[in-house]
Amino acid sequence: MSGESPALLAAESVSVALGGVGVVHGASLTLRPGEIVALVGPNGAGKTTLMRALTGLLAPASGQLLVGGQSLGGMTPRERSRRIAYLPQGHVFHWPMAVGDVVMLGRHPHADPFTGTTEADRAAVERALVATTTAAFAARPVTSLSGGERARVALARALATEAPVLLADEPTASLDPRHQLVVMELLRQAAHSGGGVLAILHDLTLAARYCDRVVIMDRGRIVADTAPAEALNPARVAAVFGVETVHVDIGEGFAPLLRRPL
Repeated sequence: MSGESPALLAAESVSVALGGVGVVHGASLTLRPGEIVALVGPNGAGKTTLMRALTGLLAPASGQLLVGGQSLGGMTPRERSRRIAYLPQGHVFHWPMAVGDVVMLGRHPHADPFTGTTEADRAAVERALVATTTAAFAARPVTSLSGGERARVALARALATEAPVLLADEPTASLDPRHQLVVMELLRQAAHSGGGVLAILHDLTLAARYCDRVVIMDRGRIVADTAPAEALNPARVAAVFGVETVHVDIGEGFAPLLRRPL
């Protein structure tokens, strides 16, 4: 549409096959500055595969991926990492590194092999630790933390990169209710500060409350890409997810309330 900001990230007719089997079929979406966008869909819909293709970790079978108008395939891994921060699902840490050192890994794309850690690096890490309320255990081994605490450390590492695009795969998984809201507020703040955030979510209420748009995938195809109230209308949720919902007014929008499986 005219008047819109140039896309930070754009997928045009992207298809991905794994083991010779098509998983994503002709997916097109954009992510613009200031947006937080939810990517939702049933298990096996192709959400994680599409997101991994958007990071450059999977090569699409066809289509085009653009970052800031430039081809993702033409970038070096270092260039991609400066443009796109990726928060995968799982938050697995194999080594007992100090939390502060783990978050500092987010600065690796900016590292100069001839200089050590810079003041800019330290400031970015400190901002990320404070934002995710993980500064209190910066000196502790990350392997000593709870699953929810490790999830916040993983988010801090991604935020420390300060890339214009943040792709987050189930960032609220394993978090208690309070920290789910904290993380969604952080993602919204990152987007509204001028970046763009695309997050895979299973909680439709969080998607409706915090996101500017909702992209729905079903069987490898994007079937909706619009404002939350329209994307998550009861008829579409019933068709895609097989559940009956009602929209509940929460004063600052709506929340889809799950009633029963269909």
